[in-house]
Amino acid sequence: MTQTTSTAPPTGRLERMRATYREDHQNPINHVLHVGVGWPIMALAVILAPFRPWWALGLFCLSYGIMWTGHFVFERNLPTVFTHPTTPFVMAWSVIRQIFAGLGRLLTGKSGGA
Repeated sequence: MTQTTSTAPPTGRLERMRATYREDHQNPINHVLHVGVGWPIMALAVILAPFRPWWALGLFCLSYGIMWTGHFVFERNLPTVFTHPTTPFVMAWSVIRQIFAGLGRLLTGKSGGA
C-alpha cells in the first residue's frame, strides 16, 4: 500500500488557521513555553477568576508574558494574536473540543475514526 502525502494548501478556514498557527510556533522552546507553562497558568487563571479575580488577572498577564517571550526571543516573530487576533482563541476552542470528543470516545468506547 502506497502512502500519499498531500501538499495542497489548506482549504477550510480552520485548516488555514492551523497552518498559520503552526508556522508561527515552530521553535520547540516556544512550544514548551506555550503548552507546558503558559497554557497551564492560563487554565489556573480561568479556575481562579470567580474566587480571586485579581490573582486571575495577574496570572492571565503572566501567562501571556511567558508565551510572548517565546515569540520574541525564540521564534523571533510577533505573537499570533497580534497578526491574526482570532486564531489563538479559535485554536483553543478547537483543542478543547477535541479533548472532550476524545473523553467522550473513551467513556462510550466508540472509535470516532473513519
